[in-house]
Amino acid sequence: MPRLNKYIPYYDDIIEAMAGAGCAFCTLQLRAAERYIDALLWESVNDPRIRREISAARGFCNHHAWLLVRPGGALSSAIIYKDVVQSAARIVQNPPAAEGSFWQRVRARFGGARSKDALVAALAPQQPCPVCVNADEIDAHLSETVLAALAKSDDVLQHYQASPGLCLHHFRTLLSHVRRPAQRDALLAVQLEVWAALNAELAEFIRKNDHQFRGEKFGAERDVWERAIALTSGPQPAGKSQRGGLTQSL
Repeated sequence: MPRLNKYIPYYDDIIEAMAGAGCAFCTLQLRAAERYIDALLWESVNDPRIRREISAARGFCNHHAWLLVRPGGALSSAIIYKDVVQSAARIVQNPPAAEGSFWQRVRARFGGARSKDALVAALAPQQPCPVCVNADEIDAHLSETVLAALAKSDDVLQHYQASPGLCLHHFRTLLSHVRRPAQRDALLAVQLEVWAALNAELAEFIRKNDHQFRGEKFGAERDVWERAIALTSGPQPAGKSQRGGLTQSL
């Protein structure tokens, strides 16, 4: 069988991630997010346009913000979030005019008609987290890579079947890019097999927690409940980055 990576960029990255733990797309997404933030902290922190975008987003989302915590990242993070805090303060100090009638403005001010509160709306993110925007682009590239590989060979399906599967979010994303019914059917069949194996492990974990079987030792199903969470709700957000800082983030 020919090596598909000669014809399809990123194919080897996906196959390597499928051989690891958890959703392959989540693994590659985290890697991409780490690199994005590396570039921001070490190269782009003084770019006014990028800082305006982050400020308009009211900082990064919770999932990505804590990836800033890495050796050597404190000063750049402080510069970025100083903008965010100043922007929020300016909005409160100079609130936008409320919309609607006089009585609608009164109700908004004193707790009613909250959806009309212009200040609340202005304090909300005005655009998505920049890392999330990049993540959407990465999702599209990964999905198209899998489908391009599948159009040439069933090899990617074999790797998929042997993997822990994609999380629910990324499986939906992949399906949204499918244009050929045969590919859709093949992906559905493989994901159902992955879920069947996961379901069997969950059942075994539940069985061994029954008082009648407490003497049986746990096997591979010991952490299945955590894997089930990750493959439906997504992986646990990182408390801080695992990168080593400027000289170690290759």
